[in-house]
Amino acid sequence: MKLLLKTLKALADGNRLRIIRLLLDRPRCVCELQKALGITQPSVSKHLRILEEAGLVDKTRSGQYIDYHLALLTDPTEQRAVLSAHLITLLQQDPELTAFSQQASHINRQTLCRPNRNRTAEVAQPNAL
Repeated sequence: MKLLLKTLKALADGNRLRIIRLLLDRPRCVCELQKALGITQPSVSKHLRILEEAGLVDKTRSGQYIDYHLALLTDPTEQRAVLSAHLITLLQQDPELTAFSQQASHINRQTLCRPNRNRTAEVAQPNAL
């Protein structure tokens, strides 16, 4: 019952539901989620940590990025798997979340993450002089 409560609490937040909806489309890095949600990087990371602890989201390293994706919950006797299957259906049918997903479909990590690295290098460069 504790795991079920943790999962339900993790789902009781609009930003976390939006994150799950975006991860239905494809794996994403923190900067992509930050841009889509319009919240700070620490807030995105906190939401992802809560979803990870509930067993709903996993992460993998993909080159220089850490990709977040939905956890594979396939055991039909496991409560989270049943809940997850129903949740996915509901999120895909919700008009507001579908529109949100479509708006975020153009967000590309290549244009988001690289400029931050360049700015960091530019800031560090004057100190080297």
